Amino acid sequence: MYLLVRKSSRLDSFMKNEGKNYSSKIHIIEGDVTDRYLGLTSQLLDALQGKIDAIYHAAALLSFDEKDKDKTFMINVQGTENVLDFALKIGCPKVLYISTAYTVGKEVSGSEALYSTDRSFVNPYEASKCKAEHLVYGYKDSLKIAILRPSIIIGDSKTGNADTNFGLYGFLKGIKILKKRADRNLNKNPYKLVLDPDIAQNLVPIDYVIDVLTAALNHSKNGDIINITNPNPPLQSEILSIVKEVLDFPQLELHSFLSREEMTNEELGFHHSMAIFNSYFQRTIDFPTANTKKMLSSAGVPLLDMDRQMLKRIIKVFLMEKTRVVHT
Repeated sequence: MYLLVRKSSRLDSFMKNEGKNYSSKIHIIEGDVTDRYLGLTSQLLDALQGKIDAIYHAAALLSFDEKDKDKTFMINVQGTENVLDFALKIGCPKVLYISTAYTVGKEVSGSEALYSTDRSFVNPYEASKCKAEHLVYGYKDSLKIAILRPSIIIGDSKTGNADTNFGLYGFLKGIKILKKRADRNLNKNPYKLVLDPDIAQNLVPIDYVIDVLTAALNHSKNGDIINITNPNPPLQSEILSIVKEVLDFPQLELHSFLSREEMTNEELGFHHSMAIFNSYFQRTIDFPTANTKKMLSSAGVPLLDMDRQMLKRIIKVFLMEKTRVVHT
């Protein structure tokens, strides 16, 4: 396994711990996807000729900020083109591009095909990933390519472990702050959240995402577009029910609509901090998984079946671990 990193020092901790037993099989290459041929020397490019069977391209800038638009497109689009040209340069036959399910933009019905780039997007990140998908697909006559689209990634389905404060975890972190303030002030009044209880959030455990990515290495066909999504995503009401139970926070209430005058400063602050995710909280998106199911079947891997117990385990581990850290 060859890992492209901008600074090898960032992997020192991993290599000394989890990676120790695999270190003889892991080769660190310093480079940057924004550079031609990833910034590698001609000597290294020659040395890699015929050595790589497949490339997983996961490098991206995950920013929703319009101020970062140019940088986002440079890394996510130009960077992708550089990876594809690098694959051709060293004779690597296959590139697996890790995109996002939200290249669907502002629509509520997805597909397992390329989306048009002239649609409305929620943010520059979505737009850049959609453009990069078209770029990748355009190389399918020169390379074997597959486009893999995860939705909202959460913790491990068995351990619950996660290492992020983004997406669902930003939401959970905000509710934890409300809970701490309620406990500190002995406040038993309702805390109002503006969320439609009947909207679903497409959450997928990280280990399932890895299983699909692994299966795609040998079982995806050239040009495949694979949705790594949840066929039965949980409703926001179910997520909140679990949070209330785990945190012992019965004062939380869901409201489909509230005016600013009906909300406290704490509630307004919470919703302001969640503003970048508003579009994702306000609609259920249907993502078909026929291609995914077919590919996983050939690999002997089941389609995701995330029940309430699994979701509760993932949410509980995050909330309880963070609670213990705060209290110490």
